[in-house]
Amino acid sequence: MQPLRKKQLLLVGITVAALAPFLNKAFHIDDPLFLWMAQQIAKHPLDPYGFSVNWASFPEPFWAQMQNPPLSSYYIAAVAALVGWSESALHFAFLFWPIMSILGTFALARRFCREPSAAALLTLFTPVFLVSSTNLMCDVMLLAFWVWAIELWLAGLAQDRHRYLLASAILIAAASLTKYFGVALVPLLAAYTLLQIWVERASRALSADVSSGASPELLRETRSNACETHALPRAMGRLAFLLIPLAAVTAYEFWTKSLYGRGLFTAAMFFARGASKTFGQAAPAQIFVGLAFTGGCLFAPLLHIPRKFLFAALGIFATSSLFYFLVPIDPQWALGANVTAVCWEGVLFAGIGLGIVGLAIVDLARNRDDQSLLLFIWLMGTFAFATFFNWSITARTILPMTPVAAILVVRQLELRRWAIVATALVSLLVATADYRQANTAREASRNFAQRFQSEPGKVWFQSHWGFQYYMQQWGATPLNSRDSEITSGDIMTIPANNTLTIAIPRDKVFAPEEVNFATMPFITTMGRGTGASFYSSIRGPIPWAIDRVPPEMYYVARFR
Repeated sequence: MQPLRKKQLLLVGITVAALAPFLNKAFHIDDPLFLWMAQQIAKHPLDPYGFSVNWASFPEPFWAQMQNPPLSSYYIAAVAALVGWSESALHFAFLFWPIMSILGTFALARRFCREPSAAALLTLFTPVFLVSSTNLMCDVMLLAFWVWAIELWLAGLAQDRHRYLLASAILIAAASLTKYFGVALVPLLAAYTLLQIWVERASRALSADVSSGASPELLRETRSNACETHALPRAMGRLAFLLIPLAAVTAYEFWTKSLYGRGLFTAAMFFARGASKTFGQAAPAQIFVGLAFTGGCLFAPLLHIPRKFLFAALGIFATSSLFYFLVPIDPQWALGANVTAVCWEGVLFAGIGLGIVGLAIVDLARNRDDQSLLLFIWLMGTFAFATFFNWSITARTILPMTPVAAILVVRQLELRRWAIVATALVSLLVATADYRQANTAREASRNFAQRFQSEPGKVWFQSHWGFQYYMQQWGATPLNSRDSEITSGDIMTIPANNTLTIAIPRDKVFAPEEVNFATMPFITTMGRGTGASFYSSIRGPIPWAIDRVPPEMYYVARFR
């Protein structure tokens, strides 16, 4: 067997081994939205958003809540037709996307660094990649399309193969219909293509000039004319392939507008802009929360800093200490003594994030070539979008930075095997904490089904995420804050650690019962009162935390 194939198979084996323990993870966070759309697609393939959902405490059209395109749900519907709708079956089917992401990172890293296997492992063993790979949301599917689109585009440019450019354009279209951020590949690859062709033509012109013996003024004029005459038509011919994903997004916009009265691509843009204005903070605080999410999600550079960079690292962490002073900690995010811990964890994560940005800047300054510019634009563009243009800062929007950050670490820092192992252990702990927290919603639902399913009164529940999915499975009813009619003897269940809950007046219910379900006691991605909020900075300024993590609490009350 060829050495290259052995490395690829080894990466596949490591990826499967890392994710196999999480195959039975409960559906979590926005997984239900993708599942419900897949179920709709199974019945009405050409009407993916054509139903209502009670996701925000009252029924509304599904397209008003689902801010993602449907390709991921089409995949779920297709595989569910073969393997069923169970957690294990669907998670097993979704292993394809992290495997393709790691193989794509390996292929891409071969162009940029000497140890592509290390870059692939650093990508795999980040908290954001492992946690995202244990969910059914569209993020890792996007990443797989993203890295392979870049790899095929670079191969097409290097070999002047139009079929590679065509395949890349099709993957960009698929990425854009998986998650809207995928369309950002168009300006990224367009900028790289223009620069790469200019450098190529200028280099050829310079080589010809050196052998011609002409005067410097004539040589400069000849080079300029050669670049303008030949480079621009070549660039336009290659860039024309990028019209394919733009055409796909435009067709999707008109299609959804004809079905639902508005184009869902532009609707998502307006939603994100409005939400970011509502939930965003002052720019300095927003930047440092973005850096904290970047550092906490990617994490690895901290353990690979060489001694010669020690003073630079100290300067970075001194700068990141501004997180402590600039980022306000809402008491609802972190309870009591946890506030100080959240601040210092934020300082640490922001320092790592600032270091990752620094790696991109140093790499560009050192090399000043088209490859470094591609890495720089990829990383900084994703960071800017995640920090300022998404509806909130989430680990899921940091995910596309993972391969480029890993490549930069391999290019710029001294790799240490023990550090890769340490990073893997930390990331696996974070993924285990998220797995355990997701499972508490399924456990709670089963507990309530056993206790109340045969009750004569109606069983209501509040809030959503995985808890809503499992409660609705056995017949419990989501509270409609606008139209629900509750009678004496009905039961209400409310998670303490969830969103969009409505307080029930004490005089309308008997004394509520508290029911607890154990989580990981010392590490969490969204534990109540810990400041950790992997899925949205609205609920906390860091993606995960080491802290005293309380159990997941649910309130159960019977109406008088």
